[in-house]
Amino acid sequence: MDRSEARLLAHALRAELWATASDELLARLADRGGMNTGLNPPDETEDEELAEVVWRALQSIELAAGE
Repeated sequence: MDRSEARLLAHALRAELWATASDELLARLADRGGMNTGLNPPDETEDEELAEVVWRALQSIELAAGE
């Protein structure tokens, strides 16, 4: 991923979080130390809602592979 794609993803992810994330997801991200840590949670931590938000952001900028 180059810088322009990373920038597009960051903007798309921010838009998805503001538009669709639950208060609980936002609180979990804050508890994990913010987005840097929240996007890379420990392996034993699964967060289906976060995965869906990231997937929609990837789809919106046409970086998602497959369905």
